Amino acid sequence: MALPNDAKEELLKGTFDLVNDTLKVLLLDNSTAYTFDPDAHEFVSDIADGGTTATEMSGTGYSRQTLTGQAVTEDTTDDEGVFDADDVTFTGLDAGTIQAIVVYQQIGGDDTTPGDDRVLVVLDDSAVADLPLATNGSDITILWAAEGIINLT
Repeated sequence: MALPNDAKEELLKGTFDLVNDTLKVLLLDNSTAYTFDPDAHEFVSDIADGGTTATEMSGTGYSRQTLTGQAVTEDTTDDEGVFDADDVTFTGLDAGTIQAIVVYQQIGGDDTTPGDDRVLVVLDDSAVADLPLATNGSDITILWAAEGIINLT
């Protein structure tokens, strides 16, 4: 799990309303090797820039998905604050190999202005055991970790 430094600051400022904001999921394919940069990857346009930094998936069954069932809870057993949501399914996905998962805050009601859509977290093979994951036309469900999408200790 990797949070941009900007997202950490904005979480502390209260810019994100993790329960009520429109939070979406996009997938990066492995056609361009992606390396997360916590200082430079603040907005969707910083990451999914058409292949310089990373390439967003495209193909059969792919479209960005909206998170549902968002919740923020306190875990007194592990002394954590936890952000979680329902698992996300991409139906009939045949679009290459998933390299990373990006959760972001959509601004303005659509995805036409990626320069203002703030990245919340990037999950790659260090955070999701199944990555990289080849797609083959089957449904792909992103199963968030049992400990949630984000844990603050």
